[in-house]
Amino acid sequence: MAHTPGFYVFEGLDGSGKSSLTVRVLDLLSSKHVPAICFAEPTRYESGLYLRKFLSGEIELTPEKQIEAFLSDREVSLQKNILPSLSEKKIVLLDRYMYSTAAYQSGENFSAKEILQKNLDRGFPEPELIFYLEIEPEDALARLKGRDTTKDRFETISALKKIKNAYEEILPENTIRLNAKLSPEELPKLVLEKIRY
Repeated sequence: MAHTPGFYVFEGLDGSGKSSLTVRVLDLLSSKHVPAICFAEPTRYESGLYLRKFLSGEIELTPEKQIEAFLSDREVSLQKNILPSLSEKKIVLLDRYMYSTAAYQSGENFSAKEILQKNLDRGFPEPELIFYLEIEPEDALARLKGRDTTKDRFETISALKKIKNAYEEILPENTIRLNAKLSPEELPKLVLEKIRY
């Protein structure tokens, strides 16, 4: 599938700093008067709020229903957020996409590659580039423990190690790897060097 110009995805373990990086890149683009917008998955729509209940441990879902819930929310994300913004010629920055689903939901029932293929089979567009923040699970967990936020079900060292390994199986060739330990000022500049605007 052809890559979609103007569509950039940020991936990494919880605690890698990708959400902060997405916002900083948006600020840099805005300061250059480049039309840009950022979104996150799960969305803030009903389908995404349902997923967030699962992620926080409020509800339980079978592996099949987990993946279906992510696919459904991604449909909403594309139809309501991503595709309209791309049609308006905006650069879209997305915090988590199908690579997160594949890495995080992989396990005994489905491999990361199988989950990624389920997304591709739905015709979900591939981003122009993926920015993957590299961090060791131990460092990611240390960062998470320093936050004053609700812990989610994946914030354990064993889960983070599994997720990191799964990412390595599925990240495509158009992935730009970034050292998550670089400064908050340096990282957005590196991203901007790679974005077409």
